Amino acid sequence: MEHRGFYNSVSFGAAYNWYENSKNEKDEYYSGRTNVVNREINTFEYSGGTFPMIEFKFGVALANLLAFHTVFNMGFFSGTIEEGFSEYRKECGENKICIEEELEKKRVRDKSSDAYSFRSYIGFGTTIYPIQDKQSIMNGLFVGGSVGYTLFATMINDGLENASANAGAAFQVELGKDWWVNDYLSIGVGLGYARSGLVWNTVKSYDTDNVISLSFRLTRG
Repeated sequence: MEHRGFYNSVSFGAAYNWYENSKNEKDEYYSGRTNVVNREINTFEYSGGTFPMIEFKFGVALANLLAFHTVFNMGFFSGTIEEGFSEYRKECGENKICIEEELEKKRVRDKSSDAYSFRSYIGFGTTIYPIQDKQSIMNGLFVGGSVGYTLFATMINDGLENASANAGAAFQVELGKDWWVNDYLSIGVGLGYARSGLVWNTVKSYDTDNVISLSFRLTRG
């Protein structure tokens, strides 16, 4: 009952996702020697859950101590999204002095729409089994982590034109425990957290994507 050789783990469970995202609409025009830029920043705040979220790991285990593996997961989330916008106008004269003012700011807090989101992650990581004493109640404890890339797309219930999508570099961490069924197979449970830094954003505070999960695992190797 050791983790050696080919390593294959499949897990499924419940997950909760929340993110803040933004889009920038820019309208630039010239009036004489003056350059005017109008911007509208649309913001999206989403939260939702899924069951099941499915994850696969494939790799190799060494000395019953650690495993190196690729990671892929995906989930379809159902939740709500809140939209808002801010409008700005920036005018630059021929002296190259620019003045930007906020024309209108409206955060729609009293309007929540149903929304559905698809989220996927692919990365490379390591799972460590630090307790080697087979008589210990903590034998099978594992700590895992990976780095990779996240992609998600959200569709608001009232139409495709309101879809929000983003991607970014991400990491995942997991803590859990496995119990051996036989010499090659174990079952387990894990608590995970994932975070992404989004690449398509226009407001510095709107650039986060987070997932927490509770999953059940079936591991061979």
